[in-house]
Amino acid sequence: MKIFDSKINRYIFLVLVITAIILSFIFYKLTQIDKNDNLLSQLENGLTTTRYLFEEQKRYALSLSLLLSQDQELKNSFLKKDRRQSFIIVNKKINLLKKLQNSSFDVQIHNKDLTTYIRSWDFTKKDIPLESFRQGLVKVAKENKPLVSIELGKRLNIKAISPIFNNNEQIGSIEVIIGFDYLENELKQKGYETFILLENSYLNIADTLIENKKIQNYTLVNDNKNNISSLEKFNLEKLKDYGYFTSEKKAFSYFSIYSLNREKLGYIIIALSNDDNIIIDNSYEKKRVINNSGIIIE
Repeated sequence: MKIFDSKINRYIFLVLVITAIILSFIFYKLTQIDKNDNLLSQLENGLTTTRYLFEEQKRYALSLSLLLSQDQELKNSFLKKDRRQSFIIVNKKINLLKKLQNSSFDVQIHNKDLTTYIRSWDFTKKDIPLESFRQGLVKVAKENKPLVSIELGKRLNIKAISPIFNNNEQIGSIEVIIGFDYLENELKQKGYETFILLENSYLNIADTLIENKKIQNYTLVNDNKNNISSLEKFNLEKLKDYGYFTSEKKAFSYFSIYSLNREKLGYIIIALSNDDNIIIDNSYEKKRVINNSGIIIE
């Protein structure tokens, strides 16, 4: 009888052990799924936030360029071709807006023949031909409509261009240039690192970025002291229009940035910690919608 009881006890013990192992495995898998879902949710939220901030900056740049294009004091100095007065007026208005709205931007005014009239950051530059490499400027001159987009020049920035009219005739245009500092700072406050990447093939135009850090076939546009080592093990050529991927310690969301002619310029990538070493590699293609603001990934 004792032998029989002993066998039953061993059987029950074995069943309990196997059940505990199965339950532990199921619990582990559910925990991993939950962690994976939580990380993916954070990445999706980060991507949505980044896109919103990006579009918000484009709208802000456009509103500033429209405001300045209709400023009568500035327009009068432009009509007189008094570059010194225009330069003083532009910087006075920039400084006022910086104080009122805590924003940072530059302004360039163009002549009707698409050459440089003045730059707010460098008075010495003038009469520089821009037509050959400034797609947005040419589009505004032809269509007489404001435009905001990501556009290559010596730098990669958000550029908003509005025509300047006098007696219903376009006499030139004004451009507001905004960098990525605001976007980067806002995302940093939310716990994200930001990497703005430009394809190296465009450095012949954006030559002020030549000395910035490189990673594979890309150049880091924002802070060139930024740590990009976390991106080095991932093949960036695999990236599509938008998506998510991870490395050992970091998780990333990204979306593409395009020129007005649908040329892929590079990517905006944000990163957060991946403490549980979760593996994600999801990339997607989406249709591009064109409007007066350039090309937006929907």
